[in-house]
Parts: sequence; C-alpha cells; structure tokens
Amino acid sequence: MRTHCAKCSKELEPTRIGKQGYCKSCHAAYMRENRTRHSELTPQQKQKANARTYANVYVKRGTLLKQPCSICGNVKAEMHHNDYKKPLEVIWLCRPCHLNIHKQIELN
Repeated sequence: MRTHCAKCSKELEPTRIGKQGYCKSCHAAYMRENRTRHSELTPQQKQKANARTYANVYVKRGTLLKQPCSICGNVKAEMHHNDYKKPLEVIWLCRPCHLNIHKQIELN
C-alpha cells in the first residue's frame, strides 16, 4: 500500500492512504491542468454539470435529503436525473442500479 505521493514523494494524508496515489496538492495541480473548463463543454454537458451542482448545493443545505436506493434499498446511493432541466427532481440509486438504468437507456 502506497504511503507517499507518486509525484512529489511527500507522505500522503491519512485519508488518502490506500485510495489515492497523489497528495492533495499534486492531485489539485493535475486537475487544474487537465480538467475540462466549463466554457469548453458542449451545451448539453453544461446543462448536466449545472443540474448536478445545483442539486448538490441543496443536498449540502439539507433541503434535498439523501435517500436509500429506490430499487434495492442500499443506503449508499447517488443522484440520478431523468431530466436535467429539473435539477431537484432526482431518483436515488446505488452505483450498480444506476449503471443498470443507464445501460437500459442506451439500449432504447
């Protein structure tokens, strides 16, 4: 298990050991260089990003409450938007159920 940053060799933060290969500052620098800027996204990608951000703000405020998976009941669930024009209308799904829903959408 890696305990030091793969780039700068500093000791990893305790929360990153076994999960990340880079320290927070090296990871942040990498993301600044490589993450797509909002202005470079397509209109559809911008709409999706804005809906996710909007919904996450409401989750942090406690207005939109996190729920268990609506299919299997797993407490570790994530948001799914059926319509990105309605950012607060979300379905809570665990990762496997979420991936299955997207596979079904792609097949149709």
